Amino acid sequence: MGSIFETAMLVCFGFSWPLNVIKAYKARSAKGTSLAFILLIITGYLAGISAKLINHQTNYVLVVYLLNLVIVLTNLAIYFRNRSLDRRTETMSRDNTENEAVILFGGSADKEIPVAEIAQSYDFNFPMYNRSFHGLSLKDAKKSFSEKIEAMNPEAVILHIGADDLDLFKRNSAEFDIKYIDLISFIKSGNKKRRVALISNLDPVNAHLFDEMNRHIKAIADSEHCTFVDINNAKLWNPESTKELMSFMYNVGFDQPLNVKKPLGDISEILYSWAYQNGVLHALESKAV
Repeated sequence: MGSIFETAMLVCFGFSWPLNVIKAYKARSAKGTSLAFILLIITGYLAGISAKLINHQTNYVLVVYLLNLVIVLTNLAIYFRNRSLDRRTETMSRDNTENEAVILFGGSADKEIPVAEIAQSYDFNFPMYNRSFHGLSLKDAKKSFSEKIEAMNPEAVILHIGADDLDLFKRNSAEFDIKYIDLISFIKSGNKKRRVALISNLDPVNAHLFDEMNRHIKAIADSEHCTFVDINNAKLWNPESTKELMSFMYNVGFDQPLNVKKPLGDISEILYSWAYQNGVLHALESKAV
């Protein structure tokens, strides 16, 4: 009689597990499922089976124990499958977010531009990151991009380089052009659709080398289908004086700020207008002089 009641108990406990297995399998997510609870149930069944074997009670009750254990183990397997699916979903979501990112890739002064805060203040619907490096030059730019940026798979890159390559440009402007074009090709190699904006370098007073360098950079931008941005235009902008944020966004061409893919030229001018208003561009001018 005791075995009958024990079997009834096991059936009552085990009846919900097949339904739970089906529900978990269809849910494709481990959220809301307790691994500790499942392991506790498995431990209980193993203890019951061990007791039966020790007491040599190999009857139909043991079969019910084993059946329940198999079902709970199936639920455990589905839990781990669902957790793997959750991780994959989170990774894809994170990757999709990163794939929409715009990266500022520049030199020492560019490091001072808080691009993430600026993006937030202007309600950009994509992340921005500053991956600028002290003394960035064409010599080490490919290595820096490969090690610090490529894994992020950004959708667009704002490239500000050349100020630390003045000696190379004076010595051999053709070599400067080749290295610059090679860098752009390298940046685009990971994603053929990746947009690139080239930022000019500031012109110190009475120094024509920077003017000539910027003409080369503009020609490179045209030949490599990149956006060219004249950094001097940033001095004409004054975002802080704009009382209505959205009206400023419209003025720079964002007809639908939350839906339209942002033009790199507009993004760049916003960043460097902030830099000008906060003295960062003055540091560039001082360095150039």
